[in-house]
Amino acid sequence: MIARLLAQLLEPAEDIRDEVTSFLATYQDPRDAWMEARGRRQAAEGVAQWSADIEWRHRSLYWRRVMGEIERQTGYRHQPQMPTLPLEQVSQ
Repeated sequence: MIARLLAQLLEPAEDIRDEVTSFLATYQDPRDAWMEARGRRQAAEGVAQWSADIEWRHRSLYWRRVMGEIERQTGYRHQPQMPTLPLEQVSQ
């Protein structure tokens, strides 16, 4: 019972899963999808710095969650200054 409750709490929201599905279908490469989500997060953070509107902070968090869900679904881990490959290719 506790495991089921934890799974429900940790499961990403449907809108996040839908966004990730859309990104992965559009970009096909997890790296490109992750980079696009990062760009959108950075844009939201930039606006949030000078705007008092809390919505932009929520948008930044939303895109951070999208990035995490891309990593969870694909196994991709972004490592700056290093070649970026999905984990399956790195372990071979």
